[in-house]
Amino acid sequence: MTPPWIVVYAMHRPFRVRCDAVLRALGARVRLASRQAELVKALGAGTTAAVIVSDDGHDAEVVREATEGKPIPVIWHAPDESIEAVVARALAVIARPVESPDVPRHP
Repeated sequence: MTPPWIVVYAMHRPFRVRCDAVLRALGARVRLASRQAELVKALGAGTTAAVIVSDDGHDAEVVREATEGKPIPVIWHAPDESIEAVVARALAVIARPVESPDVPRHP
């Protein structure tokens, strides 16, 4: 079985690039999106395990709208959180069933 994708959505390019580098170094399959159309396309192209979104309020709103009604966990990057920490949380989602009550969801 092909591993699921982790989608990184952020308008801020350095955040996307850093997440991408860490995820790929850990062997994850990654799709990057900086616009809403790219996000929708990424979510529709195969199985998505999780979406990592930057702490920007606008980015979070775009992801909330795009994932509404879909069982896709969304991992928000806290302002003081390291990239490695947010990536670790996203990878932990892959290891748990989506129905698990401790999977991070929209606030």
